[in-house]
Amino acid sequence: MDASVPRYDRIVSMVLLVLLGMAVVFLVDINPNIIRAQLGGDLPVITVSWVILAAIVILTSMGADLFTRDHPQIHARPLWLLNLRFTVVELAPGFWILPAFSVITSFTFFRLFNSGLQMLAFVLALIATGVLLLASLVAQHYSMDRQPEIRQVALMVLQGLALLMAFGLFSAIYYAHMRTLYAAVLVGSSGALLAYAQLQWSQVRTNLGLLSLMVGFVLVQALWALNYWSAPFLLGGAMLLVIFYVITGMLQIALSESKSRRGYWEYAVIGGLLIFTIIIAVV
Repeated sequence: MDASVPRYDRIVSMVLLVLLGMAVVFLVDINPNIIRAQLGGDLPVITVSWVILAAIVILTSMGADLFTRDHPQIHARPLWLLNLRFTVVELAPGFWILPAFSVITSFTFFRLFNSGLQMLAFVLALIATGVLLLASLVAQHYSMDRQPEIRQVALMVLQGLALLMAFGLFSAIYYAHMRTLYAAVLVGSSGALLAYAQLQWSQVRTNLGLLSLMVGFVLVQALWALNYWSAPFLLGGAMLLVIFYVITGMLQIALSESKSRRGYWEYAVIGGLLIFTIIIAVV
């Protein structure tokens, strides 16, 4: 098989396996007699479905890693080396993020609509999981293609997927109204990981981890301010998304070889207009 073409047989098989696992999660989640663990405070109730979901996320990350390391161009990128004494394992954790968040985002976001949409919410969650996971795996494959045109389109798709997942996660966290400390950990960690998923494609790859943490820290500060703003959860998630979009976009410009001031102004103007629109919508 042509190395430039993804192994769709393996990818589709994995997507179907994940969807089967997600269906089990939803069936378990709607069972009123399911075992539940209340951790106290305003933390969400932990059920068996969360444990199954964690296993699905791990499985998805492992599958994404295997698909990535099968690509002939992967060794042109720096890989993490895990020394197990008896062997050394190459890992590509940057390629785990979007596939894993495809599952997490779909579950957490559409779960908010259980009471209103009921079974339709589960169906939408399954569709969203399949589409996001398939798109992220295929786009990650083509993001390492030798042809710049194909690579550029794939990177645009990955950026769009990251923004969709960020909106879903931020909205779900904002909806939960957890204590600031808990919400800050979730927003900061998810924002940092999604930022790293985008910044890893930059031409300059220095201090990417530190820059990603900085994005998460800024989002935490924004969340603290938003806690004093009574806005619908979708608009609260949209506000965090705009901040995330502007910061990661400016960082991508800063890490490119051609640093154009025009790009900074474009992000600043677009971000300002979007924030103004959200504020007007709330008022």
